[in-house]
Amino acid sequence: MKFNYTYLFIFIFLYSCVQETKVFKEPEGPAFSSKGFALIYEDSDFEKGIVDNKLINDQNFVLHSFLNSGVLVTIYNPFNSKSLTAKVKKISNYPSIYNIVITKKMANDLSLDIMNPYVEVVKIKKNDKFIAKEASIFEEEKKVADKAPVESISINDLSASKSKKKIKKKEYSYIIDIAEFYYYESAQLVKNRFENEANLFSIKIKEISKTKFKVYAGPYDSFNSMKEIYLAMNKLGFENLNITNIKK
Repeated sequence: MKFNYTYLFIFIFLYSCVQETKVFKEPEGPAFSSKGFALIYEDSDFEKGIVDNKLINDQNFVLHSFLNSGVLVTIYNPFNSKSLTAKVKKISNYPSIYNIVITKKMANDLSLDIMNPYVEVVKIKKNDKFIAKEASIFEEEKKVADKAPVESISINDLSASKSKKKIKKKEYSYIIDIAEFYYYESAQLVKNRFENEANLFSIKIKEISKTKFKVYAGPYDSFNSMKEIYLAMNKLGFENLNITNIKK
């Protein structure tokens, strides 16, 4: 029997190519970032079935609707740039208008406005590096400061100043991002559906470019003013909608 070595060579070559082919995946999953409202946990939330897992106030854990247990996240307060790092305890069920469940201690640490607990949540990748900032002065700096001579002391009379610094009041204005479409007609169909099926007449269309039309709702000046609108959208099948604060 005559054996065709040409076929053997082709087989070995193809097999080698297959063996060399590898698919690389990011072990910690894709990047994730979202903006929205935080549910500030109380034990009554668990007892009433609002959330299906408990949190302990002095522990650095949060609940999330789809991030896995053990995932690290950074939570930002965009109004004062305060942030903290926490770990997801479990995947949990809670009202979809909230994008995370945090403790009262975390809310206090972030100085959140309880009536408008707006935050940004960012998933931390495993290879990210963090540097803890010290609040105290180094001993070497203390020694230099102690030895520095004091030549004169001046006292400014603040009451004599005619101009007083005004404290800027926080302003809130939220929009609910619904979807983006290539055609204006598609965006208009979604807008009509909200109006006809849910009596929502605050839906708007913004032309971003000739091939991108954004459908959104708002603006709303507070969390409570948009809560019912958001839940009505959920009933129509629109979930995990992103909420954006357009005034910071």
